[in-house]
Amino acid sequence: MKIVEEREAWIHTHFIVDSFYITPEECRQISISVEPELMQLGLQYGLTYNIAPSKHRAIIVLECIPFDSVKAMVKKLIDDAIKDFPVRLPEQRNVVTNITIADSETETNAQAPMQ
Repeated sequence: MKIVEEREAWIHTHFIVDSFYITPEECRQISISVEPELMQLGLQYGLTYNIAPSKHRAIIVLECIPFDSVKAMVKKLIDDAIKDFPVRLPEQRNVVTNITIADSETETNAQAPMQ
């Protein structure tokens, strides 16, 4: 898994990853490895996790917008934490189109001999 996009949204920084979701266990692992480093960088805010509905991608949300140099360090910390996680794609669904309904009475009448 890796970060594919970074966005600032009001008072948060969104790190959008190339996976549909991040499991709770992976969220804990990311928090354990990244949040102590955030405190060392002087950031008092942590991480939250979400899904971008329009993009079908998971988002790791930093609850602030740090300076660019600090943001680059945070991005590297998160990338290092998630590099071995598997990429999960959205569930593929089969879509059925062009359904034709045949009337069973019409079919039996058509097949029956005329008297």
